[in-house]
Amino acid sequence: MKKFSFRLEKVLKLRQHAENDAKVELGHAVSSLSRIENKLDAVAAARKNAGEHRFSGGNSLPYMHSYENYLRRLETEKEQLLKEAAAAALEAERARELWTEARAGLKVMENLKEKKYEAYRKESRPDG
Repeated sequence: MKKFSFRLEKVLKLRQHAENDAKVELGHAVSSLSRIENKLDAVAAARKNAGEHRFSGGNSLPYMHSYENYLRRLETEKEQLLKEAAAAALEAERARELWTEARAGLKVMENLKEKKYEAYRKESRPDG
């Protein structure tokens, strides 16, 4: 009896490669979004800390003014990070959709190969 051979093995390999590439791209996109979110958390913590210390006892007017400038800079940084986060979230969603499509295409080929293998096994049984 001849060995099982799946005629579309090259297509299956291509789809596996495409799915793997899409998974890597999704990982990069999610990682990028996570880094931006971590930066936003750090800015929020810095804003909270600066806001608490701005009017603490013993601060001179110039010192409070420098805190105010620092808070404005943190606000600007936060706004920029929010824009970057929105763009990164869109990129992550696009990458997730591409991975889902690639995974679906791969699953179709895997199911087809499995059906062909089952047919081969039934055909190659001595009683069948």
